[in-house]
Amino acid sequence: MPKVDKEYFAEKEKTIVDAAIRVCKSKPAYAVTLRDIVKECGISQGGIYRYFSDIDEIFAEIMNRAYSEYQIGGSTDAIFDSDNPPGKIIADSFALIGQLTDNIISQYGNLIYELNAIYLNEPERGQKVQGRIKVNNDSDALLGKTIAFIEAHISNGYFNPEMPKEHILLLIGITIQGIARMITFSENVEVLQTQFGITMEYTTAKGMMTILAQAIIKLLGSGGEREHYNENK
Repeated sequence: MPKVDKEYFAEKEKTIVDAAIRVCKSKPAYAVTLRDIVKECGISQGGIYRYFSDIDEIFAEIMNRAYSEYQIGGSTDAIFDSDNPPGKIIADSFALIGQLTDNIISQYGNLIYELNAIYLNEPERGQKVQGRIKVNNDSDALLGKTIAFIEAHISNGYFNPEMPKEHILLLIGITIQGIARMITFSENVEVLQTQFGITMEYTTAKGMMTILAQAIIKLLGSGGEREHYNENK
């Protein structure tokens, strides 16, 4: 394909994806239709089909864009290759997941989490979209690496949790999803501040993940309890 044609094609794709993002900020993703995107971008439905075969391909491209804009790079290796004690490594990993969440929400609101929920509830659509995802979700990859790290340090005896390992890991997953939903809406943040007295520092995903890390380290017991690390270091 000639360079001019490639640039034209890429620009049209960008126009369509930009329009889809704007529409998704005005209504829930599950309610967005291809017709909504047609109206927003000013390209006919037939014209859109030249670039995307259906709305799920557009959503996949939104996810590709979000994941590509917020890549961790070498930060993961720096955390897990450090000489820090395991509790500090878990805390640093959780803080980085929180920072990634803050970054994505600042740009895309709840959209990426809405799309993930849609495809989790509709596996056939999810499988198709997964095949279109070209960029790794670094947050999910980092969480997977952290869970493997926790499991390894339970197996080697460093951690000695008093509750089943599976329950702790379930708590981590549920809480992270809840944090993402909580901070998306400003009224939730206001409730945290006014009714619960939570300071601004802890109303971000990074701040909440810091609290989660402290709780998980306590639940893991033994070695984690001995560390007494300073969360601000």
